[in-house]
Amino acid sequence: MERCTAFINGEFLKNETNSWMDVVYPGTNEVVAQVQSCTAEHVDKAVECAAKAFKKWKNIPAFQRENYVKEFVALLRLNENYKTIGKFINSEMGKPISAANSEAFYSADLAEYQSQWARRIDGEVITSDSTTERILIEKEPLGVIGVIVPWNFPIYVLIRKVIPALIAGNTVVIKPSIKSPISALKLAELFQKAGFPEGVVNVVVGADEIVGEALTSANIQMVTFTGSTKVGQQIMKKCAANMIRVSLELGGKAPAIVMEDADIDLAVSAIKGGRLSNSGQVCSNTERVYVHESIEEEFVSKLLAAFKEVKVGDGRTNPDIEVGCLVSSADAVRVDKMVKEAVGEGAEILCGGRILSELGDSFYAPTILVNCHQKMKIVQQEVFGPVLPILSFSTIDEAVELANDSEYGLTSNIYTTSYKSVMKLTKELNFGEVYVNRQQGEAYQGYHAGWKKSGIGGDDGKHGFEEFLQHKTVYLSF
Repeated sequence: MERCTAFINGEFLKNETNSWMDVVYPGTNEVVAQVQSCTAEHVDKAVECAAKAFKKWKNIPAFQRENYVKEFVALLRLNENYKTIGKFINSEMGKPISAANSEAFYSADLAEYQSQWARRIDGEVITSDSTTERILIEKEPLGVIGVIVPWNFPIYVLIRKVIPALIAGNTVVIKPSIKSPISALKLAELFQKAGFPEGVVNVVVGADEIVGEALTSANIQMVTFTGSTKVGQQIMKKCAANMIRVSLELGGKAPAIVMEDADIDLAVSAIKGGRLSNSGQVCSNTERVYVHESIEEEFVSKLLAAFKEVKVGDGRTNPDIEVGCLVSSADAVRVDKMVKEAVGEGAEILCGGRILSELGDSFYAPTILVNCHQKMKIVQQEVFGPVLPILSFSTIDEAVELANDSEYGLTSNIYTTSYKSVMKLTKELNFGEVYVNRQQGEAYQGYHAGWKKSGIGGDDGKHGFEEFLQHKTVYLSF
């Protein structure tokens, strides 16, 4: 059995206490690996080593930091490396092996893009009130960054946060999810092989209440986190005590608005993919659909046919399966409970609506619900599973009101061929991202950031990179 220990100060530790945590493949509940159960002392050591490394790392020219990343990217692109990491992503959280391999492989592209910010760290010259003074605004790294990574994209999200932090001149202490820690530790091997100086990259693993608590209480300068709104709020409270900066990408309840003039086949294809990708376990997944009443029957009929064609199965034995298991049997039970509650409130199940026990207790059938109303829990709260409630509307103003009626504001989707509708909806929807006539999925050069309870700060592009910098104003009198 694979056993992995924490990575601190350039080396993998010995587990002197012999304290291990099981890593379970959710498709079969089989224990596939074990990781060291770190203590608060391990976290303190990692932060201390990162702080020491920062003193040198921040003064290395940015293009030289980029060279370390280029070496890392080259290693990640090697067939044996990205497929090894993909294998562990699959084993940890159940993502079909083809999708897991793709996550690892395309993370290298993301890292390569982000490394290019090395020569794009700019500043400003501000006009002074005095003719014998210049005012400069410079950008500098923050220090030690705590990186808390979710289980649903354990490598992509890690890369998304760690590489810009490093390029900016920071050092990092990474805490992967306890559900998916092995892939992060395998990635640490590549940072080690790429020659990163000791202490620049560290990975600590263990229980949230121990490792997470210690990291958010440590002498660090920032926490960047992707995960649930509930946990994000807890992190923000912890960090507030020490005025630690936070960047939080949290939950979502993305609406899709299908106007009467929409390309229905396009909308069906995009919404199917947008709901079922990663078995519905993506914060930006389409979580609710509002379809114009004049095309509701045709749209629902076509979407139902598309859902019924979806192949559900074990993504480890069948690498190209479309929908695999959920991350745990408890999550399948949670999703099923939400569906049953919606049915009790009047919703009708058109397909799915059950745990696929013949496959295992973590598999949930792709589900469509109709006859839903706006106040239902299934419409208001994040499902994080392959379940889609559908509602209808009669006017564009009603569609806007329904879509905005949510505490979340991460992503949203529009399907229409009307320029006027596009302009109105993109202006009035209260979401950090709006996708028009395509399935959601952010670009490296964009900015992935939520409004309302979907987060503070964000990732990707120029604005995501600058989350890891702080400003210094210099007054030069002569």
